Amino acid sequence: MIDAHVHLFPDRLYEAVWSWFDDHAWVIHEKLHADQAIDRLEKAGTDRAVALVYAHKPKMSVELNRWIGALASRRPMVVPSATVHPLDRDVAGILRQAREEFGARVVKEHCHVLNMAPDDPRMFPVYEACIALDLPLVLHSGNGPKLQGYHAPTDEVSGAARTEAVLMRYPELRLVVPHLGCMEEDLFFAMLDRHPNLYLDTTMAMVGFSPEVRFPDRHVIAKYPGRILFGTDFPNIPYPVEAERKAIEALDLPSEAMREIMHDAAARLIGLDVPLPHDRGSKESA
Repeated sequence: MIDAHVHLFPDRLYEAVWSWFDDHAWVIHEKLHADQAIDRLEKAGTDRAVALVYAHKPKMSVELNRWIGALASRRPMVVPSATVHPLDRDVAGILRQAREEFGARVVKEHCHVLNMAPDDPRMFPVYEACIALDLPLVLHSGNGPKLQGYHAPTDEVSGAARTEAVLMRYPELRLVVPHLGCMEEDLFFAMLDRHPNLYLDTTMAMVGFSPEVRFPDRHVIAKYPGRILFGTDFPNIPYPVEAERKAIEALDLPSEAMREIMHDAAARLIGLDVPLPHDRGSKESA
C-alpha cells in the first residue's frame, strides 16, 4: 500500500501547522511528529509514504527539501518530495538540487497557502522545472476546503477552470490534484478524459467528514483506476488514518481497480520501479 499524500515536517513547523489547524480547521486526531507518524503509518499497513512538504514563504525551501531527504535516508518507507516557493530565486535550481541531491520524486505546491492561482504566471517556472526534471507535481488547486485562515477566499486562487488552463498550457506536466478536486469533483473527473497527464488523489475525500465533498460514485472511481491515487493527509486529519482505506474498501471495487488505486498507479507515477537512493544503499550493503 502506497499512501501518496502524507505530511512530514520538522517539529517546529509541525507546531505552527497544528496551531493554524486549531484556529481555522479541525481537531487533529493524532498530533504526531515525523518519526512517530512514520511508525503509525507502518502500523496501519503502509508500505511507502510519499511525504509532501510545502513552503509558505520564500527562502525556506532548500532546508525543507534537505530535511525531508535526510529523513527518507533514515526511514526507508518515506518517499521524499520537494517544494519551492514561486518567489524563491532560482526555482529550477532548487528543484534540481532536491531531485539530484535529496532524492525527491515529486513536487508539492498549495495554491491556498501560496495565495497564488494555478494559472498565475508566477507559477509557470515551477511547472517548467517539473517538466524539465520529469517530476510530477501535487498541486492543491481545488476550491476546498474553504477554511478561513488563508490570505484570500479559496475560490479566488484555485478552481477547476484555472487548473485546466495550466494543463492546456503545459500538457506534458504530470499533475496530481488532491482531494478529488474538492468541491468541483465532477469537473475534475471530466478533465481526466481530456488530459492524460492529470491524476487525482483520494485524500480526505472518501470518509464523509466534510459536507463540502460529494462522495464519488463507485462506478466513477472504478472508471479511472490508473489515474486515482490513495492518500490520507496524515497526520493532519480529524479521524484515524485507517478511515480512508476502509472507506475505499467499502466501495467493493474490482480487485484490479483496488490494486491500481492503493499501489500501482502511484508506483508508476513516482517511479518506484527505480530504486530510491536509500534503497540502493541498503541493497548494496546487504
